[in-house]
Amino acid sequence: MITGKRVKEVCQTLAMLVIGASICWGLPFAVLASPNSVGTLSAPQNIAATFDEHTASTLPAFSFDDVTQGMLVYQTASGRLMPSLPVDTQVSMQVSGLTNRVSVKQVFSNQTGFVLNGRYLFPLPNEAAVDSLRLHIGERIIEGQIHPKQQAKQIFEQAKAEGKRASLVSQERPNMFTTEVANLAPNEKLVVEISYQETIHYEDGLFSLRFPLVVAPRYIPGLTLGGNNGERVTSSQVFDADRIIAPIRDANSEADPVLKADIKVKLGEGVDKSAVVSPYHPITIDEKQGQLTAALANRVPANRDFVLQWRLKQGTSPVAWVFNQAGKTHVSQDDNASADTGSTGNTSNTDNYSLVMVLPPKVEASEQLNLPRELILVIDTSGSMAGDSIIQAKNALRYALRGLRPQDSFNIIEFNSDVSLLSSTPLPATASNLDKARQFVNRLQADGGTEMAQALNAALPRQAFNTASGEDKSLRQVIFMTDGSVGNEAALFELIRNQIGENRLFTVGIGSAPNSHFMQRAAELGRGTFTYIGDVDEVEQKISQLLGKIQYPVLTDLQVRFDDGSVPDYWPAPIPDLYRGEPVLISLKRHPREPQELVISGRQGHKNWQQSLSLQANGASHSATDVAQPAAGLDLLWARKQIAALELSKNGANDDKVKEQVTALSLNYHLVSPYTSLVAVDLTPITSNAISRDAVVRQHLPLGWQPMGVLPQTSTSSRFDMLLGGGVLLLALMLALSIRRQQRQQRALSLALNT
Repeated sequence: MITGKRVKEVCQTLAMLVIGASICWGLPFAVLASPNSVGTLSAPQNIAATFDEHTASTLPAFSFDDVTQGMLVYQTASGRLMPSLPVDTQVSMQVSGLTNRVSVKQVFSNQTGFVLNGRYLFPLPNEAAVDSLRLHIGERIIEGQIHPKQQAKQIFEQAKAEGKRASLVSQERPNMFTTEVANLAPNEKLVVEISYQETIHYEDGLFSLRFPLVVAPRYIPGLTLGGNNGERVTSSQVFDADRIIAPIRDANSEADPVLKADIKVKLGEGVDKSAVVSPYHPITIDEKQGQLTAALANRVPANRDFVLQWRLKQGTSPVAWVFNQAGKTHVSQDDNASADTGSTGNTSNTDNYSLVMVLPPKVEASEQLNLPRELILVIDTSGSMAGDSIIQAKNALRYALRGLRPQDSFNIIEFNSDVSLLSSTPLPATASNLDKARQFVNRLQADGGTEMAQALNAALPRQAFNTASGEDKSLRQVIFMTDGSVGNEAALFELIRNQIGENRLFTVGIGSAPNSHFMQRAAELGRGTFTYIGDVDEVEQKISQLLGKIQYPVLTDLQVRFDDGSVPDYWPAPIPDLYRGEPVLISLKRHPREPQELVISGRQGHKNWQQSLSLQANGASHSATDVAQPAAGLDLLWARKQIAALELSKNGANDDKVKEQVTALSLNYHLVSPYTSLVAVDLTPITSNAISRDAVVRQHLPLGWQPMGVLPQTSTSSRFDMLLGGGVLLLALMLALSIRRQQRQQRALSLALNT
């Protein structure tokens, strides 16, 4: 016979089972949510923010017994311990017209009792042509040599095994490089100097350069993290995921070394001193013999990009600039043997290189075609956008909505681990729809992964919504706001190339350290422009400028030819559409026997446009329309542009051919590329008998990113799961206490009745 008491006991037993299951399910989430938890993540789970487990698994055993006084260690995800290697960065720049020659010195300091072999993942501008490596050991300097990547790695590993100091510089992405150093003796400093060439950005009379100081953690789709057995970090979509992983320093640790940087920029002549500014860092300006030098007022933490802007003095702004260089920067013995040298000593068979800038005609806003627009606003709300970045992005959306006109239509797409749209189809820019959009924007929060492919598929559909023609046809423009913290750039470029159609893609980089490689290349493929917003105070100005600029291109269908009709070897090809205030910037290679007159043509609205200029070095024409000047490093810029174009042309079937072409080009011009590296080896082995250990450089999180101790930003709905787990755990504990209280009351009542 089943009694009420028996039923109650069964119910209590079932309740305890539920409580136990709830505790087992909810406790891990509650632990992860704890600020002091070992499992707390500082970035999305699929964001590469830990050290290469494969590399760590090959290290000699290391324990806390090995730690000497003042030594720092880094603990990998599998629990392995590694020394932390401090690095100071010293940057020197020399600006000449539209080119910038940059020297980056990385000072590695070994403050331990071990011989250290270090690895440092660091950023450079995405179009930096890295061509020089110098290893400074005391007063001695060892010049680096370019080799195919695998060969350079073998040379480095052999030097490492033989106890020789060595350095290896490799490219992981066009804006992400790795420096490896071998056999850094105890209490020794090793200086690795890297040099590169780049172009200066110019728009509406404003010159600017940007130097990145931190590699933001990257979101890796399909990521499989190495476990406790030290497996290699792999990804089904990013083959080199383990190479773009950087360990993050603990911001709360006073002992953890702070990576700092010092930057000096020597500006060319004719610069307006009052117009030299750095929007994100305090600077000092020194003037000697008419030349200005801008420098950081103090050494700064390497946690946000450095930007410098300047203007020329009144009346010296160019309409066209031509810079010329005869021969290559790095001349090999093969080059000397193949050159046809006359009795005068001048080489008649040497290629010339030119960098050409031509400003398009000025067009007032009233003169531009006032076509209706279909504006698609895409915003990244992944976990990496948390903090200042999401505030900037939401403000940018609000300003963009204000700029819409009654004849325009629009839509908003937000993406993180998933994609959500304001509307399934574009909406007319009515007051009610704009109010609905503002409410949508206000609800946006940063959380989850960065599944950018889904957002691009939604923003660039294969079937076009717009079937109108002529004057009724609207301009379909996509403004993509993100920090670009992804590791699968190549797949995204392929997607954009296949689906861009008649759309125009404009990228807006948000935050203190956006991925400029992705942002700029995506905009080039989308025939748009890249805008960088590094501070919330810049949002209104830069979005207003962008919206005003993209009303309609000033020049389209641009072509370059010599005056005899032949086509030079130039990059970029094709030239993207140009918008108001933007110059045509062309890097070209030509033989001395080729024509000296260049013709640039295109379409200005419904009219043809054309401009001619001379390429003669130090020519007689020094008018306001045509200025020729000698320069250096122009061959590096041309080769770097060609390498970028070849890499973008890969389609799976031609990968081997592209690799051969890029390797040959890189070796010919002494450039670091995806398939070549620079290596420098000191022939004299070190004398220390200390034990050898591998070390790692721990980086700052970009300024404004969420620090460790917050709820993890993962590729799933992490916050909801953890809060739900904590809530269920709390309810389970309350139910358990209630049942215990009832059991004690029943026992007390039974004892009272028995007595």
